[in-house]
Amino acid sequence: MLHRNRPLRTATAVLATAALGAGVLGAAPASADPSPALRSAKAAVSTDSTPSTIAAEWMAGELENGLLISGTNPDFGLTIDTGMALSTIASQGGTVTAINNTLEPRIAEYVGNGTEESYAGPLAKAATFARIAKKNPTSYGGINLITRLEERTADVPADPAAEPQKAAIAGRIFDKSASGNYANVVGQSYAVRALTLAQSTEAAAARDFLLKQQCASGAFRVDFANADQPVQACTDGAAGSEADPDATAFAVINLVESGDKSAAVVGALAKAGTWLAARQRNSGAFRAAAPVSQINTNTTAIAGYALGLLKNRDASQKAALWVRKNQPVDKYKCRTALTKDTGAVAYRKDRVKASTTSGIPADARSEWRRATSQAILGLQFAPASKDKLRIVSVRKQARSGERVQFRVFGLAPSESACMQVKGDFLRVKGKKSGDKIVRKLQLPAGNQRRVGLVKTSDDEARTSLRVRN
Repeated sequence: MLHRNRPLRTATAVLATAALGAGVLGAAPASADPSPALRSAKAAVSTDSTPSTIAAEWMAGELENGLLISGTNPDFGLTIDTGMALSTIASQGGTVTAINNTLEPRIAEYVGNGTEESYAGPLAKAATFARIAKKNPTSYGGINLITRLEERTADVPADPAAEPQKAAIAGRIFDKSASGNYANVVGQSYAVRALTLAQSTEAAAARDFLLKQQCASGAFRVDFANADQPVQACTDGAAGSEADPDATAFAVINLVESGDKSAAVVGALAKAGTWLAARQRNSGAFRAAAPVSQINTNTTAIAGYALGLLKNRDASQKAALWVRKNQPVDKYKCRTALTKDTGAVAYRKDRVKASTTSGIPADARSEWRRATSQAILGLQFAPASKDKLRIVSVRKQARSGERVQFRVFGLAPSESACMQVKGDFLRVKGKKSGDKIVRKLQLPAGNQRRVGLVKTSDDEARTSLRVRN
């Protein structure tokens, strides 16, 4: 990783692109292209690029030949999630291209063969990624992803009054598979985005069915009703209509990115944003719905990103700060077993503590990858530091063995840093307020000038004082 001093760490800073993993297919350098929605959302706020950039660098380093591997098999879904997240990072265009170069020839393994097996949600996500990768979703890997997605989207009957059940499910996506139908609201939201951007004639019906999955409270549920049920809409308090923050966040993200400005969508986004903001805890975190029912990075990052796209500055920054606390940066004198995985984001805080002595366990690496891939998005709204990074000793000279106070300025909220002087060090985190950090370090023996340092993942500052025995 490139380390350099920056006078003020904001979204304008760009770090070097990490290695893409051993054996990645050759890809011409490309520039990532954050969406107009994201650019608009960040235009009026001062954000710190560091946490999302180092998370992206770690994820890029986890790729093997352009794919993420779970066990011995490619995880195409997580690879696409990662590619979409990396597309928001200015330095990761080449990684997105590398992912695409490996994924496109193998896309049938993810979306099905189109006859016996055809998976609606994967088709929608693949079409979304293809567009992000600046490829044509109608001829991606030799497959027209849009046509296949339209085939998996229930048609509007010619006479809705004569066919009420067909009318009830119009626009709903379905899998075709011997294994069953696993299509859900998250996949539906990607379908709306893909079909809308492709100007499909089925986009409106898909959108209308997605909006049915929003309860009056503003939340979206995650699962559809059985296809034979006459009522296909979400109903607050009814079995099967449990509010789901992840599904709600994905619906918001994909509706915003679809560019649909209809009154129905604008109203749905406002209600969903209000519901998400009300669910956020004072810490900034979000709790997943049952059966997970835990506060975690994935839910918090996606919810925070959705609120950021809706330009809820306070809520998105609070979420980003909580996520950043789960991104250990143990470097320099503060090294731990997690130092080699700088940038990775833990699913929960207890995972950080458990991995500081032994590193990320092999069987937990997939969890860290899933957390980090979504954290990249939530960290887009991490607030920037107010000042240039600097450290000041309150004394010009002191005796060896004394504990001397140092003041650190310019740490971004929740940013990890290591304060050190020869023989002593401390881990510190930036305050939510952005105010100075005040800590004491013990001075070593020796009649000479000693240097006090503060180091972050990509920056450092120093001061000095005279030490006397």
